[in-house]
Amino acid sequence: MSQRLLFFLFLFVSIAPGLLAQIHTHSHKDEQCATMKMDSLLRLRHPELGPLNDFEQVLQRKIKEIQERQRSGRVLAEVISIPVVVHVIHNGEAVGTGRNISEAQVRAQIETLNEDFRRKPGTRGFNSDSRGADIEIEFCLAAIDPQGRPMVERGIDRVRGSQATYNIEQTDNLLKPSTVWDPDKYYNIWVLDLVDQRGGGVILGYAQFPNQSNLSGLNPNEGPASTDGVVIGFRHFGNAEKGNFPVMQAPHNLGRTLTHETGHWLGLRHIWGDKANGTCGDDFVNDTPPSDRPNYGCQVGRVSCGGVNMVQNYMDYSEDACFNIFTNGQKTRMRAVMEVSPRRASLLTSNVCGSQVVSRPFPNFRADTRQVLLGGTVQFTDLSGNFPTRWEWTFEGGTPSTSSERNPLVTYNRPGRFRVTLVVSNSAGQSDVLIREEYIEVLNIGLCGDTTNFNGSPTVIRHPIGTGYVSGQNSRRTRAVSEFFNNPFGYTSLSGASLQFGVAKAASGVETESTVTVTVWNARGFQNGPGQVLEQKEVPLRTILEDVANNRPTTVVFDRNVNLSRTVAGVGFHIGIELKYAPGDTVALVTTRDGESLFATSWLQSQNGNWGRIRDTLGLNIAHHITAKVGMKPSVQVSLSDQFINPGEAVTLNARGASVFSWGPATTLNTTLGPQVTARPTETTSYTVTGEPGADLCETKAVARVFVRKGQVTSVPQPQAEQALTLTPNPSNGEVQLSMRNSLRGPLTLTVRSLTGAGLIRENHQKTTDAFERRLDLRTSPGGMYLIEVQVGGQVFRQRMVKQ
Repeated sequence: MSQRLLFFLFLFVSIAPGLLAQIHTHSHKDEQCATMKMDSLLRLRHPELGPLNDFEQVLQRKIKEIQERQRSGRVLAEVISIPVVVHVIHNGEAVGTGRNISEAQVRAQIETLNEDFRRKPGTRGFNSDSRGADIEIEFCLAAIDPQGRPMVERGIDRVRGSQATYNIEQTDNLLKPSTVWDPDKYYNIWVLDLVDQRGGGVILGYAQFPNQSNLSGLNPNEGPASTDGVVIGFRHFGNAEKGNFPVMQAPHNLGRTLTHETGHWLGLRHIWGDKANGTCGDDFVNDTPPSDRPNYGCQVGRVSCGGVNMVQNYMDYSEDACFNIFTNGQKTRMRAVMEVSPRRASLLTSNVCGSQVVSRPFPNFRADTRQVLLGGTVQFTDLSGNFPTRWEWTFEGGTPSTSSERNPLVTYNRPGRFRVTLVVSNSAGQSDVLIREEYIEVLNIGLCGDTTNFNGSPTVIRHPIGTGYVSGQNSRRTRAVSEFFNNPFGYTSLSGASLQFGVAKAASGVETESTVTVTVWNARGFQNGPGQVLEQKEVPLRTILEDVANNRPTTVVFDRNVNLSRTVAGVGFHIGIELKYAPGDTVALVTTRDGESLFATSWLQSQNGNWGRIRDTLGLNIAHHITAKVGMKPSVQVSLSDQFINPGEAVTLNARGASVFSWGPATTLNTTLGPQVTARPTETTSYTVTGEPGADLCETKAVARVFVRKGQVTSVPQPQAEQALTLTPNPSNGEVQLSMRNSLRGPLTLTVRSLTGAGLIRENHQKTTDAFERRLDLRTSPGGMYLIEVQVGGQVFRQRMVKQ
């Protein structure tokens, strides 16, 4: 019998406070299953999974395909067998005592699971309902462990944990990743003492939904693979009618908790559609009657939503003795999941339930993507059965063209559709050759490019329920508008954007010093809406005035390359503008006409700060005329210490993205080489910085424009009294002196925040003299750029600080 001692280092796990707030305490009749809440939490932690509705769309297409096959008589009846490993988590109890449940209790549970999924006559799992279905899925206890060794207790992995009880966060963040067996080969079930971390509630179990992602996710320390499976409280695992199991607690002591959670694991929703009580939700299965809430006990005959509720359905909240039905629609849905979800499908060939330990292996594999950009990489994951020890890969069109690694990484440098071949071996012999023709498609699109959702008639739309513009200032006081980019090719860097404005007005005319804030957000908000700020750029309104007059887009180069990796941005990103309401200043973006865009990519932020799709908020399906400059490689970036100066004043220009830089024009620069130069222009000047020739960059040049006010040349540059806000030193190690001198008086607010929008410091002071000074200490904050803002006398002064 395998006994393993598990030691945990209880470190703080990085979870945003907002995520933990989504797991609430429930009474016994509020929550028994935490699957839906854990799914929401998982998708926030792993945005690469996408919204659950995205998976639903894929699943519904597969369901229709299966239904079409059924109508045409082309369905081959096949019983699916899924291998199971039960991780029994105990605290040192003897086998068969307390949490360390007996082998008989495990076997009783799996027997019950099979009775329910096979609608077995003569058992509680049988029903005579015409809608009832034999799911034709069976579950077998694994005979072989991940190292290919026979298991003494078939399908049971006994693990001694470091504590007696576990809440959901401890289970998912610490326990599961340390004990999970390869989820491509085993259905993982954890049986433990599960408690509600807030106290007072009862959680019988929870499951992880399948996903359609082609990402392998096999890193044991992160990603959905490390948590894939089902968790059941040990008091509700087994069947009290099949043996003497004193730890089991009625009324959930007949093994139906695992049946319910396995339904989730195979893609079923709760019967009431997980809507709020009183709402008739949709579980996306046609032959399960709707319900306005979960049903408890065994309320046979209860009516809601215009029909009799199916309280006997395993996906309701009835007591164990009441359950006895999966429907034909639920069967089709679960069988569709076995085809759609890569990790579920791979279980069909894992071959770990047989007794033969060493036999000739058979090849199988998966790629993290089957479409790749020119010059992109593909991660291959071996899924072969019967424990191979040698791998022989051949990659047509790839580099390397062959590999003996188990999970190779391959680069594709020419376009086309390419074959992948795999042969595996072990001590029993060599497998047949697995050939997948045209398996990888390399698109003739480079590692740098432009992407836009705009494809239609340039239009500036007036606000339909107020004055002003939909994508500009209006009487509804819209705070911001954005455009969602789903980034299907996984570009990792955003260097800039172009935005087509259709309206630009300035109260002070062409000499205005007003700015428009162009912002990049990650797509980790609700339903892939704007989340945290990744970058901002203040664009002079006078630049937009010129561009609108000449009917050209406004080009924006960000101060630094924006990281678009999925861990930062999610499944996509947003670019848009924040709307200021200075009297007389107005801008509005160009969009398509209503209905010319079909994908609801445009968003707005209401006056109260809530984000929503413009389609949902205003009923307009439009796309903004915004183009993102994206790439797999960095670009040269440039930033200015000030955009508006007096003639002859000094302005500092900083370049990033390369190791060698050259600048021009040289007439007002202190040097033409290096990442930082000082300019003293006497008239408005555009400066161009060029990265090292031959450097592997998307954009090798960037342009920064310094606007010079009218007036005489300043012999000794001095800061303008009403604008002076200085940080010394800057860049710094985080300890800086803030100084400001002007004639303003009254309450003063000092704010320091990161470019992601996170607030670090907020202080209130009273300014009674011209001078204001404050020592700031950000030495414990991460390196990067921070925005320092001082508000006093109705004016706002900003300065950026770089912490090295």
